[in-house]
Amino acid sequence: MTVLIDPDLREDAFRQAIYGGKLIVLTRLPAVRELADYTRDQLAELFRPHDPEHAHEHIEPAEMARLLGAWKPRWIHSERSRTLVCEIVTQAGLPAEFTHYDVPKPRTAFPVGHLTTGVACAFPWHRDSWYSAPAQQVNWWLPVLPVREDNAMAFDLSSFGRAVPNTSDTFDYYRNNAQRLTTARQVGREEQSRPGAIDHEAAHELIVLPSPGAVLVFAGAQLHTSIPNTSGLARYSIDFRTVDARDLGSGLGAPVVDAHCTGTAIRDFRNVGHDAAFDERLVAEIFGAPPADAMLVFTPADADRAPSGPVATELRSPGTRRTPSPPRSNAKVPG
Repeated sequence: MTVLIDPDLREDAFRQAIYGGKLIVLTRLPAVRELADYTRDQLAELFRPHDPEHAHEHIEPAEMARLLGAWKPRWIHSERSRTLVCEIVTQAGLPAEFTHYDVPKPRTAFPVGHLTTGVACAFPWHRDSWYSAPAQQVNWWLPVLPVREDNAMAFDLSSFGRAVPNTSDTFDYYRNNAQRLTTARQVGREEQSRPGAIDHEAAHELIVLPSPGAVLVFAGAQLHTSIPNTSGLARYSIDFRTVDARDLGSGLGAPVVDAHCTGTAIRDFRNVGHDAAFDERLVAEIFGAPPADAMLVFTPADADRAPSGPVATELRSPGTRRTPSPPRSNAKVPG
């Protein structure tokens, strides 16, 4: 079985199932529902008097980018957001002393024709490992409002552990941190490198639609994509990631067979129990020493000093040989 619903697994078996390519849906964690409710209230206030699912019908893309560009960093770095993420992790049975997490991120997917770049980027077929994620990264994704087959995301499970041609050689994590200073201003096309699969056609696309209050968990090495939003409704979701310190030290994780990016995202992760980062000596031993001028992490202070105001940009993908596969629109819910 590919998708497991509330499996009765020890925490080590839980991680092994994820590393082995399983998708897991957890429906009984109170903190998941609390995080979704909290975020839904925030969105209602942000877009008042408009319904968040219909806000794009009343707000132009440039103004939407400005609103989200100001709100998202506040939400991401709020104490309540971070506390609820830690509660989700521990309620799922993962030990706080060994589990590291990165800050949660609210995602927006507006209907085709509205804002789909920058703070509302629609991702092509990709693996997080193409964005310098470690093999031990576990992704957690939860909807804030109901999601549908025409505004969610799809997985190509047949490509798990199998190399796929891609543009990850254009991505450097440290350079990307510096480019994030302008993300909120991108209204036209992307400035940042967005690695994607090249001319990818999935033989079978799997769509999982957890209800608000449930969370979908999968390996960062899974190949997945944003489905072009043709629902007419805005989609709002939250994702964050975890790494187990024991697995990082031992090299245990999901197969990473086709990542050609540089740098590492591992310094973004903080311990659930004591909030410390991974020891830099261990990071350098596993991933190598970074360049002297590298922007190792993107901090709240960096977000605060980012320039304001929207700007239209052109797509820049240095070194790209062919265009990454766009998100597919013919995905089907498996029967």
